[in-house]
Amino acid sequence: MESCGEKTVPSPIARKGVLDASHFPLEDKNLELRGDWEFYWKELLHPEEQKPEKLQYALASNHWTSLKEGGKFLPSFGYATYRLTLEVPELKEQIAISMPVMHTSYRLFVDGKLIHENGIVGTDADHFRPSYRTKICPLERTGKTIRIQVQIANYTHTIAGMKELIRVGTIPNIYDSYMSSVILNWIITIFLFMLSIYHIWIFIVRKTEVASLYLGLLYICLILITLAISEPRSLYRIFPDQWCFFLIRMSKVILPFILYFGASVVYHLFYYKKEMVIFRILTIYCSIFAILVMFSPDRYMAEIAEPFEIVAVIFLFIGVIYIIRAVIEGKKDSFIYLISFALASAAGIHDVLYFKNFIPGIRPIAAYGLVLFFIPQSIILTRSFINLFRREEEVSRAVIRNNEDLERKVKERTFELEKANRWKANFISLLSHDLRSPLVGVNQILDIVQHNFDSMENQEKMKFLDLCKSGIQNSLRMIKQLLDVSRFDSEGIRLQPTLFSVKELLDDVVQTIESLGTVKEIHIRLKIDQDLMMIGDKILLEEVLKNLITNAIKYSYSGSFVDVVQKIANGWISIQVIDYGVGMSSNQLDQITGENTPKSQPGTKGELGTGLGLKLSQTIIEAHFGKLKVFSEIGKGSRFEVLLSNTTRSILLVDDSDNFRTDLAEELRRKKWIVLEAKNGEEALDHLARITPNLIVTDKQMPIMDGISFIHEWEAIKEDKKIPIIMLSSDAPFYNGRKFLEEEGLEHAVLSYLSKLYSKKDLVEKILSSVS
Repeated sequence: MESCGEKTVPSPIARKGVLDASHFPLEDKNLELRGDWEFYWKELLHPEEQKPEKLQYALASNHWTSLKEGGKFLPSFGYATYRLTLEVPELKEQIAISMPVMHTSYRLFVDGKLIHENGIVGTDADHFRPSYRTKICPLERTGKTIRIQVQIANYTHTIAGMKELIRVGTIPNIYDSYMSSVILNWIITIFLFMLSIYHIWIFIVRKTEVASLYLGLLYICLILITLAISEPRSLYRIFPDQWCFFLIRMSKVILPFILYFGASVVYHLFYYKKEMVIFRILTIYCSIFAILVMFSPDRYMAEIAEPFEIVAVIFLFIGVIYIIRAVIEGKKDSFIYLISFALASAAGIHDVLYFKNFIPGIRPIAAYGLVLFFIPQSIILTRSFINLFRREEEVSRAVIRNNEDLERKVKERTFELEKANRWKANFISLLSHDLRSPLVGVNQILDIVQHNFDSMENQEKMKFLDLCKSGIQNSLRMIKQLLDVSRFDSEGIRLQPTLFSVKELLDDVVQTIESLGTVKEIHIRLKIDQDLMMIGDKILLEEVLKNLITNAIKYSYSGSFVDVVQKIANGWISIQVIDYGVGMSSNQLDQITGENTPKSQPGTKGELGTGLGLKLSQTIIEAHFGKLKVFSEIGKGSRFEVLLSNTTRSILLVDDSDNFRTDLAEELRRKKWIVLEAKNGEEALDHLARITPNLIVTDKQMPIMDGISFIHEWEAIKEDKKIPIIMLSSDAPFYNGRKFLEEEGLEHAVLSYLSKLYSKKDLVEKILSSVS
């Protein structure tokens, strides 16, 4: 490879204890002493002493447990001597040797002279003291050949010997490299410290932001581990060697805390109820890990910690899979978490494999890799916090606007009350219309029987009597069903929805109207495309269809037909009532669909009516979020089409705030859900007595019966019905609402506890994703 016309000289590697760097540009960059060093196990040799019978070769960047003696791998605890002959070029500048951490105490000899001793090197644990300090030692050369010897002893750590690489270079280059690592180390430390203070402050300001607290604590742990295991091992330089073993123990204890705090952050951001078991297992694992490391004897602490460190890799894989699922389910910000978590996990796995000698490496990278995980978390949590303040500001503004609009709303409420009273009057008019129609038919049949009694056969008499009886029974049923004027309140029609068959609805309606058609010699033809189920107020929809068919008969000629057709049209349930009678002009269509009360037109045989039936029918259909379409032509007849929702996915939405409930219901309907609305727990229980929705969404605080009481009441009477429940509240936290549910004994009954401060669109996404 060439750069700027000059060839790049590759770094030389030692072969059998000799490293030829005579052609290496040592004045430009530092040389890492890689390759094979002479190795003498269980020997602390004098620089001039030779023991060829004990000679082995050990690869720098591997600890000595990878070597064998007598067919067995060497143990971690013990002592040994490393030697290397280094050939360097002629240089005018003085050179220096940069000593990293040798595990765990060492003496450095250069050209037979003791240059530096780190800790106390001994042949047993009683005459040994560890040290994790780094050191730069200037060298006095007498020629091109430098003989380097390192005596190492270890009785504290599973890592033993020359795991990290020694560097040689000019004094300016060595110190520049060292200062770069110091500056980088402290920049990361200061940055993490600022983030930790910031996130702990977020939790202090808003106690519900539990994820932010865990993130702040995680940063503190990361600061300690960075200062402990990353070059230049700042904690070991600050404290004397007497503290070395305490710091080693601390770095081991911090690992389970990092694992626990990191898992807590992810758990509270992407909560799944069924994953609580995994989180608890992780908590128990981290607790046992920390306790054993804290209280185990010095000699066995490293061996005890080793299997736990390996198991930690499994939890990292679980975390990655956990977030991958969040990405697949479309969880907000999950993709950036996946990338950052995967990179941090890869860094952690690298260090575990690096320290176990499975892969070569220069230095641990987990402390830096974790930064890749936590920076995106800080950005996202900060953005959530900013959005929270924005929402609180919006709430404050909304309160001000509500106060300003209070007078206007009082006027609107008065108008609504007047409108409701008018509809009650219209409702009574409809009753009189619907009751009179079948009774008129019965009266006409009785007139026929009376005038032709002697000439009629018994079979014909029984037929007419059955028609009369059917008409009276239908009238009695209507009286029972429709005299409930409580269906109308200040907001108009109150539906009592159930799940029913459209075919059964049409069969009942045709059977009811059949006597009226018989008297006028009009045949009702029922055409059903397919039997469908729908959710709605069956009684009111039955009245709408009876009204439409009655009017069709009224304006049809004797001997003609009235067709009732049910089919699927563009995703809607379409019910058409078609007559071939007098029809209507465009002006008449405008009158019956306009705001003013229409003037009733007599039927083909002089039948009278109030003209209010169609108005009320249109209102009932709109209450079902359906449509009524009218098509007519003079002399050709009329076609009335009722369009109703063709979905049975239903949500029971319980909230006392009319505005909030209406807006949220509208957003849910855009997602093709049927929304049943209730103002409090009592109304919700009334709905549940008639229908089983797919989901219940309830506010926590409501008059008459609040959400908590409603859920407890439902749990007591639900029998084998299993309906997911989501609770909403303005004071619910954005992360981890499980604590409140556990305090109220609702952790098994309620799927999620969500804040009402989300935008309606975001709240609907969270509601639907909770049950997906």
